[in-house]
Amino acid sequence: MRRALFMAVLFAAAAVAQDWPSPRFVSAEVCSSCHADLYPPGRTPGGSNASVGPYDLWSASMMGASVRDPYWQAKVRYETRATPAAAATIENACLSCHAPMQQYERRMEGAVARFDAVDQAGAEGVSCTVCHQIAADNLGTAASFTAGFTINEQGRIYGPHANPFPMPMRMHTGRTPTFSQHILDSALCGTCHTVITPTLSADGTTTGRFLEQATYLEWLDSSYPRSGKSCQSCHLAPLEGPDGKPAPMYIARTPHGGFFGPTRPRTPFGLHDFGGANVQGLKLMAAAEPTRAEAYQQSARRAQAMLERALTVRVEATRDGDRLTARVRLASSAGHKLPTGFPSRRLWLHLRVHDAKGRTVFESGAWDPSTGEILSRRGATGPEPHHDRIDDGRQTAIYEAELASPGGSATHSLLRAGGFAKDNRLLPLGFRDGAGRPQGLESLSLAPVGVGDDPDFRPGADKVTYVATVDPAAGPWTVTVEALFQNIKPAHAAALDGATAEERRFQELFEAVDAPTPIAQDQTTAR
Repeated sequence: MRRALFMAVLFAAAAVAQDWPSPRFVSAEVCSSCHADLYPPGRTPGGSNASVGPYDLWSASMMGASVRDPYWQAKVRYETRATPAAAATIENACLSCHAPMQQYERRMEGAVARFDAVDQAGAEGVSCTVCHQIAADNLGTAASFTAGFTINEQGRIYGPHANPFPMPMRMHTGRTPTFSQHILDSALCGTCHTVITPTLSADGTTTGRFLEQATYLEWLDSSYPRSGKSCQSCHLAPLEGPDGKPAPMYIARTPHGGFFGPTRPRTPFGLHDFGGANVQGLKLMAAAEPTRAEAYQQSARRAQAMLERALTVRVEATRDGDRLTARVRLASSAGHKLPTGFPSRRLWLHLRVHDAKGRTVFESGAWDPSTGEILSRRGATGPEPHHDRIDDGRQTAIYEAELASPGGSATHSLLRAGGFAKDNRLLPLGFRDGAGRPQGLESLSLAPVGVGDDPDFRPGADKVTYVATVDPAAGPWTVTVEALFQNIKPAHAAALDGATAEERRFQELFEAVDAPTPIAQDQTTAR
């Protein structure tokens, strides 16, 4: 009976393979036969967030949804609409990280991948046999960035556990599980989390280059490489037991639900949820793919929990006559800038002062719950300045990267950008610009832009001082501060003005998820 079930799964896998368009890669659906429905002790099928199977977690992640993400789709349309002469180049570049299986096959053929021709392999996004087949050859070099990875041609599926039992995978996929430590190297993640884009004129002429995303380089410039903290140690964190220590777990099961005789539980067991900060993106996916909404919502909750672990805020307040002073300290434990990645993200502080009767006597960073926009930013045309001191409610402490054209004007187009008009994102601990810069990229700087001589803006932390005028007889005063995170700033969303079907679809879905995510808060009293 067991053999019959196993053979049935093999035949099902063969059916998938028959129509599969990508000879170098295997569908995640094939991988799911042995790498889904894995339950640690105490969890049972049907329970909330029960399975820790790599397929189950990946399939509800932004990695799995990378090419189906409504925001990404709308943004690609926006960029190609802005520079139609370079549409093929833009689409191929974007698909290299968002539909890597399909784009890599086209690259090997000397062709380009196109947005309107995404196939079954492309639709799987960043799938299992992309990352697990990347060779160690050029990792960490400038040539590896912007999807410059190399896929091994020997059918090796790299993993972090020694002496894997090879027979089931060989029979099922024609690939061989192979131990290699490079699968745990941050440089592997750096192939798509370092993105250098061309700066284009309206006619598609390249006028320069722009370091659009530098998450891996930010990590290299921090103290985390020296302390042994890799990307994978946080974003594929190990399964933990009740004692908080890494727990052993089988990395695969038989298609009928048991475990292969020659195998044993392994430690650590990396959770393939790829936890990050993209709460809004996951909620967008829940709206876009309602049959999987609960799985995406669970992933969104995990992403929010990761953000909450990454940042702490503390507030102290004193009063001297009619002057109330609140000092807020932010501390980031992220291994890169916060926010990092795509420059549509921002983090800001919402601070309120209430008197003894609960009346608001000062507020900075208030936002409109119907749009997600910061009230003081309505109608603004340039970035909010960096603030070390705030004494007016129209000022807001916003941590963000804002794009600028080579001429210095603000832009929302990645391909018009030649630099940043502002970059005051919180730095990682130990940050030294250029400390880990690979050869060939020495001229690219990650230094903050627009922070001036703020003495409190340091690696891993910042301080903001708020000053409010109060009635000395109306105390005591309650001071509340919260940090809010937004993956897609309303101004960036508004730029996608509905000229294409993808932009219209995004706008419709975004209305339900435009609210920011609260990730840290604190409160104190001044007398």
